Amino acid sequence: MQPLSPAVPVIPFEASASLAPAPCRVARPGNHTLRVGLVGCGAFARFAAAHYSRLPDVTITAVADVDPAAARRAAADLEAEPLPPDDLLVSPEIDMVYIATPPALHHRQASAALLAGRHVLVEKPLATTLADAEELEALAARRGLVCVANLVERYNPLADVVRRIIDSRILGGLVHGLFINEAADEGLSPRHWFWNRDISGGIFVEHGVHFFDLVAFWLGAGQVVSACRSMRPAVDGEAAVASGAATETGRVSVEEQVFCTCRYAVPCGMTTSGDGSQPPACDPHGGVLFHFEHGFHQPSRMDRQEMRLVFERGELRLFDWVPTHGEIHGLLDDDAVGVLAGMLPGSEVRTVQRYEGDERRMRGRFQSFEATSLVDIGFTLGMNKLEVYGLVVQELAADQIARIRDPGHVRRLTEIDSVASVALACAADQLAMATQ
Repeated sequence: MQPLSPAVPVIPFEASASLAPAPCRVARPGNHTLRVGLVGCGAFARFAAAHYSRLPDVTITAVADVDPAAARRAAADLEAEPLPPDDLLVSPEIDMVYIATPPALHHRQASAALLAGRHVLVEKPLATTLADAEELEALAARRGLVCVANLVERYNPLADVVRRIIDSRILGGLVHGLFINEAADEGLSPRHWFWNRDISGGIFVEHGVHFFDLVAFWLGAGQVVSACRSMRPAVDGEAAVASGAATETGRVSVEEQVFCTCRYAVPCGMTTSGDGSQPPACDPHGGVLFHFEHGFHQPSRMDRQEMRLVFERGELRLFDWVPTHGEIHGLLDDDAVGVLAGMLPGSEVRTVQRYEGDERRMRGRFQSFEATSLVDIGFTLGMNKLEVYGLVVQELAADQIARIRDPGHVRRLTEIDSVASVALACAADQLAMATQ
């Protein structure tokens, strides 16, 4: 996903008496209408707000933007009241604030809303520094409020399927993973805030958090072990000033591609032994290595993403940045083929090769196993990217609103998860900068 908001300056914020801590409360629990305020009226914000408004007993009450004209347009579309941003954050007519502004604004705007007793959904990342993200998590916890980043990937039905496949070990142990994001920059002019690290936090922080969170949903906490980045050749003129990275010659290079590898200390990719015992935990140099690559340099028509998980007996691939479909290529017995086909939505099985007799006995990673066939299994959600995007946006909001209505509701995504994604992103960014 590329940023959809227009170039927006970071506006200094002065604390005022209006932002003194409000009495802690849970916003209108039960079946009362939940009133949502939108801060930032870019294209994606309007898309998300439209999906929020479809949830039961949820209404978009007010909208705000630094551009009053943008706020008025969004207000007309959503039948909401336009307000100045700082007024909306503390409005007593709002129960939950959705913040869809450039990343550098997230911390101070979310803090203002939390101090006023409002629940918060904030576009990724939660904040551009780990310290700021941890501060928001602590403030939300003290006041009993929701404050999460809009990390939608783990709400995709395919994320659940992949997690079940990993846990089932039906393809054997997971050996390593790879995510390649060849993203479009056609809609990102040289003056867009995305290129300004002071506003965006850099590609790992602004964008990578989505995929750090998804892999954490599958494998648990990770640790960055290597990282680097590459720069786009210099551009001239106003773009250098806008990006905040002008060189002595008045020219600027911008970060356009980042790479990192993380280690996930899950049990080693070994199949369960014959006596049914579980595989041993990995030593510090074991576990699963997962490589992440994010580049913003493609025409829109060539925007593409692929997630690849390599197992002992095959591989699973997902396509699109919010995955819509995928395929499995692996060595399986007939029962396993049936189980996988039943787990995967819209599955189609193609047998590449059948094995008989001694051909069924195979070895890999110092282990013996049997397989009856080499198969390809294609699968799909049967929805296009925009439909899946709308689904996951709405599911995340519904999950958080359920927590607002019922403090006992167990969420799929929490404040701790939102902070963890920033922690990994910042660690990767710092290492990439240090090794440039």
